[in-house]
Amino acid sequence: MPPASTPASTPLLLFTQADVAGHALFRVVPVEVSVHPGQGRLWVDLSKGNAFTPAWQRHAQHLAALGRAHYALPWEETDLHVSPRGRGVTLDGRSASLPLFVAWVALLSGRPLPAPFLGTGVALDEHGERLAPAPREFLQGKLGVAQAYVKQVFPNAGRVPVYVPEGSGFDAAPLTALDVRPVPTLTRAVSAVLGLEPRQGAVGVTTKQEGE
Repeated sequence: MPPASTPASTPLLLFTQADVAGHALFRVVPVEVSVHPGQGRLWVDLSKGNAFTPAWQRHAQHLAALGRAHYALPWEETDLHVSPRGRGVTLDGRSASLPLFVAWVALLSGRPLPAPFLGTGVALDEHGERLAPAPREFLQGKLGVAQAYVKQVFPNAGRVPVYVPEGSGFDAAPLTALDVRPVPTLTRAVSAVLGLEPRQGAVGVTTKQEGE
C-alpha cells in the first residue's frame, strides 16, 4: 500500500466520444479512482445511473495484469475502485487505458499525479502495453475538449502536457494551451508522468480473471 501520508484516491479525467444524431460528441468525464486493501479486484460504482460495459471491465483487468508484470507494487493486496462524478455516465471504450494505468501506478507507488493530468490512449489487449495510434479526427476532437477544459479551469497554467499514443495524427497549431507529448507504451507514459521505471525482465502477460 502507499505510505499512510499519501492519499489513496485521486481525481482523473477521461476523454470520451459518443455518436449523437450522426455527429461525434467529445466530452470530459471526471471520475474518482482509489485503492483499498483487497484481493486485486475491480469495483465500479453503478449508482446515479452510471454503467461500465463488460468490455471496459475486462480491459481494466488487462491493465492490472500489465501492471503486475512491470511493477513490483501491491496489485494483489489492493482493489481498485472507479466512481464517475456525474450521472448517467457509460464507460464502454478503451481510450482510458493510458490515464487509468498511470493513475493506478501512481496510487500504488505513492507518487502524486501532476495537476492537471491529461492523457488518452488505447492499449489493445492483444498488443500488450503498446498504445495504438489514434485516428486524426478522433484524437483532434479529444484534444479540442482538453484545450477547452484547460482554458476554463487552469487559465494561467501555460501549456499543459497531454500524453497521446505515438504515431497518432493531430494538428498542434490550434492547441495553444496544450503541450502534446506522444508516448509509445503504457510504461513509457508512466516514466514520463511519474518518473518511475518498470522493473527489468518483465515478460508476457496473462490477464487475471476476476468476478466483476
